[in-house]
Amino acid sequence: MAVGIIAEYNPFHNGHIKQLNWVKEHFPGEKIIVVMSDKYSQRGELIVAPFGQRKKIAKKYGVDKVLKLKFEEGVQAAHIFAYNAVMKLYRAKVDKIVFGSESNDPDSMLYCAKIMKEKHSEFSHLLMQKMKKSGLSYPRAVSEVMNELVGESYQLPNDILGFEYIKVIVDNNLPIKVHTLRREVGFHSEEVVDEFASASYLRKLIYQGQDISTFSPMRFKKTPATISSLYWKFQKIMNKVPLKKIKRVPLVSEGIENLLKKNIVHPTYESFIEACTSKRYTASRIQRIVAWILNKKWKKQSNRKLLQIIKHHKKEEN
Repeated sequence: MAVGIIAEYNPFHNGHIKQLNWVKEHFPGEKIIVVMSDKYSQRGELIVAPFGQRKKIAKKYGVDKVLKLKFEEGVQAAHIFAYNAVMKLYRAKVDKIVFGSESNDPDSMLYCAKIMKEKHSEFSHLLMQKMKKSGLSYPRAVSEVMNELVGESYQLPNDILGFEYIKVIVDNNLPIKVHTLRREVGFHSEEVVDEFASASYLRKLIYQGQDISTFSPMRFKKTPATISSLYWKFQKIMNKVPLKKIKRVPLVSEGIENLLKKNIVHPTYESFIEACTSKRYTASRIQRIVAWILNKKWKKQSNRKLLQIIKHHKKEEN
């Protein structure tokens, strides 16, 4: 069969090479299939290198096939992102998924996912109550309800996404086994461990024009564009396009278009995101909405199933 990996390679670095080598060592002779985001990350940020460049370097280090996660599929809350990515791998005949994890305990994740499936009605009821009464964001509310029901929750970035992958597998009874590989450094850490550094730290170095060859085989002839450099374009759209059209963006709900309009006067992308962020709305959610508006994703999409998924989870934004 085949081993599946869900990645952004933003940028591709030594930690990814280690993961691929681990897969080749533990599953010799099996194909490696990667599903990878296109131009934007799951959090709504511009990825530092084009899809083609990342695909080429992934294949150089052992990946057999790279599947593209389209904008509408990838710039989503964690649970929707996970569903789209895992189902692509399932349709590609993958029977194993490998991902990096802070806890490195897939058995515990599987146990929690099964309990949540068994208690789905109770979970949904408690979740809606908590969000309504406390005004918590969806991920924070999920974490608290999980603690109440199963005595466990996942707070760190790779564990959060990994658990969502496992939930998709469990909820849909997919014949896919899960394997984890412990991360060398934290997701947002600027700590360097030997030849390993986090992707976020490497992006910081790349934007500063510094050399990353110790940590990554990728090379950059020029500094990549950032989402903040497109803020002027976002302001122009927000000032020109009527709110009723902004409301047609699938990720916009609960009157959030008014919050965006109110804060569009902020001079920078960073200050705008900060002004819109609250206990209810995470920075990641605002960033994704900005990306959708920048790409004018308010027309009805042809993928009816995707729209149904987005509609179902509209109040469950990450």
